[in-house]
Amino acid sequence: MCGICGLFHTKDNSVIERETIERMKARLEHRGPDDEGTHLDGGVGLGFRRLSIIDLAQGHQPMYNEDSTVVLVFNGEIYNHLELRDELVEKGHEYKTGSDTETIVHLYEEEGISCFSRLNGMFAVALWDSRKKQLVIARDRLGIKPIYYFWKDDTIGFASEIKALFESGLIEPDVSKEAIAEYLIFRYTAGEDSFFSGVRNLLPGHILICDDSGIRDESFWDLPQVTEPADIGLEEGMSRLEELLDQSVNLRLMSDVPLGTFCSGGVDSSLVTALASQYTGSNLNTFSVGFGESDYDESRYAKVVSERYKTNHHPLMVNVEDFADLLPKMIWYNDEPLNHPNSVQIYQISKLAREFVTVVLTGEGADELFGGYPRYLMLGVLGGFNCLPTQVRKVIGLLMSLVPHRKVRKLSGYMPLSIREAAALNSSFINWNTVSPLLIDDYDLSAILEKRLGLTDLTGFSSDRALDYLYRVELRTYLVSILNRQDKMSMAASIESRVPFLDHRLVEWALGLNSHLKHGKLGNKLIVKKLGEKWLPKEVIYRQKSGFGVPLSIWFREKNGLGRYLDLLTADDCRVGRFVNIDNLRKLIRDHLSGNADNSELIWTLMNLELWYRIFIEKSSF
Repeated sequence: MCGICGLFHTKDNSVIERETIERMKARLEHRGPDDEGTHLDGGVGLGFRRLSIIDLAQGHQPMYNEDSTVVLVFNGEIYNHLELRDELVEKGHEYKTGSDTETIVHLYEEEGISCFSRLNGMFAVALWDSRKKQLVIARDRLGIKPIYYFWKDDTIGFASEIKALFESGLIEPDVSKEAIAEYLIFRYTAGEDSFFSGVRNLLPGHILICDDSGIRDESFWDLPQVTEPADIGLEEGMSRLEELLDQSVNLRLMSDVPLGTFCSGGVDSSLVTALASQYTGSNLNTFSVGFGESDYDESRYAKVVSERYKTNHHPLMVNVEDFADLLPKMIWYNDEPLNHPNSVQIYQISKLAREFVTVVLTGEGADELFGGYPRYLMLGVLGGFNCLPTQVRKVIGLLMSLVPHRKVRKLSGYMPLSIREAAALNSSFINWNTVSPLLIDDYDLSAILEKRLGLTDLTGFSSDRALDYLYRVELRTYLVSILNRQDKMSMAASIESRVPFLDHRLVEWALGLNSHLKHGKLGNKLIVKKLGEKWLPKEVIYRQKSGFGVPLSIWFREKNGLGRYLDLLTADDCRVGRFVNIDNLRKLIRDHLSGNADNSELIWTLMNLELWYRIFIEKSSF
């Protein structure tokens, strides 16, 4: 796991200065504390910071082909590199190292940009082909590894983290106002958009090709189209899921350094831990987070799993003071306002894990693949009202919005919408009717939803298969934001995190399942829970989902906790006042502190936006 960066002047002959690449690299040091490297060739410069995982002695980057006409910097892991290596050696390619990085170089020589579709792994790659005078940037299928870029005056800059781009001296941090409304509704921006004007995400499964003709974006993989779900039963489905997940876990144990699992006590991470323990025995380290607030504490379930599989378990208790102390630092590491509060505890558990291991396996992705969130059931509820006239649904929605329950109020915002629009809104946290009166500028909700729906092919969309299409939308929107959080917070502690549920072969298979294997009488994620019965105690499987939550509502009322930042939001010079109505904001905070309402979700996003603006736009320190 590493950090990569670089610049390429596509039209002129001006030279990239070493000092510029060194500045960009320095911003990524936490991603790669073990080694560094630079390649300069006139108008192109590549930078690299290394966290050593495979071939510790010889895996230095940039990596070159035999005649040094192809040079590559790479962040990630390729799990099938040994299989590809054998094939490439047979074709006459000469290896100098045992690293997976070199396999990408030789595979590109052999197959060009189509090589990326052969890779099983997580990756962000930048490759300079000096023969073609072409820079190629690629991102893995699901977006596990991030890569950002800007295009300005015939120059492209790229980096694993946005903050490194500003060190180029070619762009300055400037807020993208288009991101504000989307963030307040969803807690993240989807697709190519970032929080900074002019800075873009390369989409998952895409390649950016840069040369003297400009830049062009091509897709090398997309979510498979499923005309008809697979006609298989639960037992057959469980068997295949176990086979695919076991293979994926085993592949992701590939490492020349110690590894472990983040075992939260939920069924997904516990199942990954159980499967991993088959191969590691008692050498497996597991890590969990707990809270003093019992309603949010899952650590007892993690302990049950650890005892069953005899892992070396390391629990961590999180308190409000440490959480609040770390918040500004985590926003800096994240580049953008945090989406989920548990970003902070992911960093904390990663710091603990770094004392024992360099690699961890996590359960990320299972909820999005197999329908693990209770909110997925809302489309079914909405379908029951869909036969009613739009005006009637609007009235019902208005009445529901008066109910003081977050999920009911969220559903109220769905009522006037089509099933298709509701699928795009599913991962929202705040009702648009709550956000809209706060905003100073006008925003079009339908435009935001259409942008998000446009990130995946919904050809043949029909309301009777709404859940099947919902999974596709979530994999291209919400999941990418979750993976971004996991990457940034773990890499801030120099930890590599791997996600077995997101092996692309498992993803392709899961998307072809009939939704009745995901939702049943036992609730969401049926097939995963039934498989879990083979490996885990039922008390771990069948319990209320916590979602790795944080007691925000309580902590905002504590002055030594998150309450310390509320003064920034109520001050006359509040930076959020550039985007929202201050009087309405102050009322939200007063109502929350008095106990008249729980506005913690919205206060969380506004507080993050306030701190982010001060840290990145004004360059303030905390």
